[in-house]
Amino acid sequence: MNSSKTSLRNGNDNSDSEERRRVTETPEKLFTDGLGPRFTKNQQSPRYTTVDYQQTSTFMSAHRCVLAARSNTFSAVMSGHISRLDPNIKNELTTTTKNDKLVISIDKTDPETMKLVIIFLYTAKCDLNERNAFHILDAACRYDIKSLKVYVAQFLVNHINTNNVLRLIEYAYKYDNLLLKQRCIDYFIDNGKEVMNITELWKPFSDKYPMIVSELLYWTVRKEEYHQQND
Repeated sequence: MNSSKTSLRNGNDNSDSEERRRVTETPEKLFTDGLGPRFTKNQQSPRYTTVDYQQTSTFMSAHRCVLAARSNTFSAVMSGHISRLDPNIKNELTTTTKNDKLVISIDKTDPETMKLVIIFLYTAKCDLNERNAFHILDAACRYDIKSLKVYVAQFLVNHINTNNVLRLIEYAYKYDNLLLKQRCIDYFIDNGKEVMNITELWKPFSDKYPMIVSELLYWTVRKEEYHQQND
């Protein structure tokens, strides 16, 4: 993903729930579950009620209570528990205070992607396409926005093809996205020969991820067993 610096002015999803529950529930359900009580609780805390407003094109504004309710990462930042974050994520975020307002500077997410993420935080939807979906999924995982992870995965599983399935598999394994992983393996089982015939994609993938390739080939041979386990 292209790296550019975006500053987010402002101020979660709940702790990890069962993976299969996230697969079967809609993003809207995940979005609303827990939002009410967490939003209300955050509104009552001065830590989360301050609102910053956009001042330049490099800044975006959001309510702290919304960010804290939807994103475990931003909740940790604003509650003073940033040390609990994964070191890689922690190093990508810097915080400053300007005019008594919290400014979170983000290095790894481009401004257009961050704009769509914020739109989703408020509306439970955003404008997804095959070009931006990977970037939004990356942001959803980086900032631990579970409802957005499901939302993007449900879009991507309907756009799997021979040219993108390996990249989707890479993301599915990287972020342990069960829905995306299952659908990609399903696709590979049925279309593995065509995928492997695209040498310029298959060779670098197989060189980089031999263990994933072994699993894909294993399930291709034992597809009936795979379907029995995942039906």
